[in-house]
Amino acid sequence: MSFRELLSDYYQIHPEEKVMIDDRAGFLSDGYFYFNMESRNLETIQMEQTVLAYYLRENGIRQMALPIKNMKEEWFTEYRNSKFLIYQVTERNMKRESPGRSLALFHQIGSTYGFEPQTISSYGEWKRLWIDKLTLFEEGIHQQVEDRNAISKILLDTLPYIIGMSENAIQYLRETEETESRFSEMDQGTVTFLRFQDQFNREVLWPDQLGYDHPARDLAEYIRLLLLTGQSEEALLEFIRDYQIIRPLTLFSWRLVYARLLFPIHLFDAMEPLLISEHPSGKEEEYLHMIDRQGKYEERLRDFFMKVGIDKGEAGLTEVEWL
Repeated sequence: MSFRELLSDYYQIHPEEKVMIDDRAGFLSDGYFYFNMESRNLETIQMEQTVLAYYLRENGIRQMALPIKNMKEEWFTEYRNSKFLIYQVTERNMKRESPGRSLALFHQIGSTYGFEPQTISSYGEWKRLWIDKLTLFEEGIHQQVEDRNAISKILLDTLPYIIGMSENAIQYLRETEETESRFSEMDQGTVTFLRFQDQFNREVLWPDQLGYDHPARDLAEYIRLLLLTGQSEEALLEFIRDYQIIRPLTLFSWRLVYARLLFPIHLFDAMEPLLISEHPSGKEEEYLHMIDRQGKYEERLRDFFMKVGIDKGEAGLTEVEWL
């Protein structure tokens, strides 16, 4: 059964033509766009993301894709031994907005959501999640060494550096949680992205990219992108300035942003395909390229608080000394 037949037989939607949005293949029907998402046993996660998507849409985020029910009033449709969720897109974003302002308004709406999701929330859990991630990747690399995988030497050579960076970030986060008390209502949980990369300037926002966390998550991930791609300090300042006009950051938030920038999430993301893919050929070059860029990343992260306009001495903030 094809996706076309799935829409016709289970949703009474009759596809007219194929479309591509954000590298996702779908169909146009009666002015709406439809896309399928395989559940892969992630139904609980996808339902929490569905609830958030509907909340955001109802509160003004018009380009949010929404999961829809089938003719049996079920969210998930099973065929060919798999379950699928169908997204409907009714409005697309066709204008460019300031990423800082857009993110602040998004966080403002998300912070009014009255319930913390149980499965997709990372709020207050960074330390545990980072320790678990580091442990999991260490075990995966050592398993590859035992299997004498050709890629294992690449990973083993870079492992000490990744461990060191991760432990520095975890220690900085621990100190922040134990000693920093300068926070406000702006530090409460909100709807976030798993990896914020200025999705507001794409045509559609997708539910499977949503999470729930401290707003510092999205701020740090966009700043990470700016640092990795060598954007100007003015671009960084503009992003921060536009965000803080709507949602001023506390010193607790700033420390969380810095801790997250220290944690080498981008290296873990590049490493993951080498550990889980059955055909990782070519991925090692991407990983090595990311490792090569790390020196520049550290250089751009040096004196971070000064670059964003904060006198760390006056504010009582600290940075790691080795950068």
